[in-house]
Amino acid sequence: MSQWTEQRPAEDFHRILAPDGSLDGEPPDLSAEDLCHLYRSLVLTRAFEDKTLRLQRRGELSIAARSRGEEAVALGSAAALSADDWCFPSYRQTAALAVWDAPLDRAMATLMGLEPETVDEHLPVESPPEVNFTPTYVPLAVNVTNAVGSAMADRFSDRETVTLSYIGEGSTSQGDFHEALNFAGVYDAPAVTVVQNNQWAISVPAHQQTAAETFAVKGAAHGVPHERVDGNDVLAVYEATKEAVERARAGNGPGLIECVTYRMVEHNTADEPSVYRDESEREYWAERDPLDRFEAYLREAGHLDDGAIEEIETEATERVDDAVRRAREVPASAPERMFDHHLHTESWTERHQRSELRAELDGRNPFTDFTGEGLDGEDTASKEGRVGGDEDGSDSTATDGGTTQADEGTAREEGVATWDGGERR
Repeated sequence: MSQWTEQRPAEDFHRILAPDGSLDGEPPDLSAEDLCHLYRSLVLTRAFEDKTLRLQRRGELSIAARSRGEEAVALGSAAALSADDWCFPSYRQTAALAVWDAPLDRAMATLMGLEPETVDEHLPVESPPEVNFTPTYVPLAVNVTNAVGSAMADRFSDRETVTLSYIGEGSTSQGDFHEALNFAGVYDAPAVTVVQNNQWAISVPAHQQTAAETFAVKGAAHGVPHERVDGNDVLAVYEATKEAVERARAGNGPGLIECVTYRMVEHNTADEPSVYRDESEREYWAERDPLDRFEAYLREAGHLDDGAIEEIETEATERVDDAVRRAREVPASAPERMFDHHLHTESWTERHQRSELRAELDGRNPFTDFTGEGLDGEDTASKEGRVGGDEDGSDSTATDGGTTQADEGTAREEGVATWDGGERR
């Protein structure tokens, strides 16, 4: 049994669709074609992410983070953007890519850990999405600061574009979140931030994350207009984001939207949610599933029937399978490429690690049979002084202090790594 009370936040938020799919407010002015595109994108998102789970279990992905139960947040908000706007996603916004027809094969290749240069070569983009997407952010809250900076750059360049970024409720505890909102509020940055409140920051419940009544009110401290909506209602999310985006585009400053939703599955594939939350809580939220809710609404409106749903589900499965097939055709990257593109000037530490990895890939023990291949200049000389010994084979003390050559030789025989205490830049 969970040590926490069930996560059932007050439903004092903006809502258009009730949990059963019936209308609880005036819907936005969207055509039947637009509505069905939203539904297709939601189905595609779920199919794509369920596939990533299976691939991870088979060892083709190192980790996967799904958004089942909270897809409406990214879907509805990203749909409110216009061509040339910018989207700064975190790692749970597959639906934002889906709604703008971003290439799924490239998304899958990225999850497989394939390097961008190789992906560009083998999976060229024939028709890029009209909205600009940055690479997925994993460090928490950094995308929000970057989005605000990008928004200011566009404003200084007289571009009427808006940036949209996402953050979980747990990440609102990060300093970057508040710095970004404060800057945006002071300088009227055309940036909209969506707080995806899915009730759990891994195993930390939302009520342990803040003493504030809601996460939306955090915007008040920074002078940022804010709203709280039902995050499982794609129409409410769309409407709230559309209003915030157009307000920002008109030069009236940033916006903050809290979308109240629920993470129906694990935080990622390294997590086991049954350890910290009860099944009854999941059952409560299952009745508010965004896909079931939206599907019920579209059926009642006459936009969907059994035949159309089956066709959409089949199409989604085929698109995901094709994306996986194409991603698998991209050659694997050389392991040592992990050291590329980190710093303008590669540090001694990175050069040393690269050389150690090369030794290991060659079947040599990187600690006891390390030749220093790949190190040059000062690194090589330093390596010879510390590890290789003098040319005459003497056991003199290393020139820059530390252990003696004899001591290091013993350490190498015993498989112990040594360091002379010199500077490591």
